[in-house]
Amino acid sequence: MKVLTYLINLDGSDARLARATAQLNQSNTTFQRFSAYDGRGKALSEFSDYDASQTQQLLGRTLLNSELGCYLSHYGCVEQFLASDADYLVVLEDDMKIAADFQQRIDEILTYLHQHPEIDWYLINIAAKKKKLAKDITQFGEHALWHAYYFPIRGLGLIWSRQGAEAFLKAGKPMHMPVDIFFQTWLSKNGKGLGVWPALVRPAGLDSDILGTVASQGISRKEKENRQSTYGIKKQKRMWRDKWNAVKHKYLD
Repeated sequence: MKVLTYLINLDGSDARLARATAQLNQSNTTFQRFSAYDGRGKALSEFSDYDASQTQQLLGRTLLNSELGCYLSHYGCVEQFLASDADYLVVLEDDMKIAADFQQRIDEILTYLHQHPEIDWYLINIAAKKKKLAKDITQFGEHALWHAYYFPIRGLGLIWSRQGAEAFLKAGKPMHMPVDIFFQTWLSKNGKGLGVWPALVRPAGLDSDILGTVASQGISRKEKENRQSTYGIKKQKRMWRDKWNAVKHKYLD
């Protein structure tokens, strides 16, 4: 069983890289830095795989160029993983604080799943903010591995299977949602998401490198997103659709 770990980090974000590196070294985690796609300052028209009309239809707003950069960073991690011979990929964003037993639990979880191929899964969220519409599979110390029928929104820490990575490359283009929302919608629909609770990865509480340009320009996120009057309705519709799909998988499968 071969596992890769990628740390997504923007060029020039040296302090973040140093903090994350210190944590991962302390946990005896071998990792590779993945140079994040920097979408800041780019026009939306520069993103060839961005579907603006579908985004407006689904979300009632436009995506931020930084959101598209984040999406492409996760997509790039998956592409690089699939070019390797590894079985699993751990993806971490650099604004993170990992649990003291992080690597031990990752090893236990992936060994268990490797020995139980009947568990059909694509992606594990190891940074969940909440545990909703879930069903426990097994326990590792204080941490439970569970079917995340309503996949958690936070993309700070993720684990891919090769099967899931291959499916994401096919389903994940064109881009019409932020990547964390895409994961929630996609995995709530197909029922192939897992989660860990309590989370193994939590936010470090650092200021956002991605959204900093918006604040520095004196422009609110709401203005930058160019929200339509139907934004709130579309958001609620999406969330209820995802929850309904999650309920179906939890109780009807």
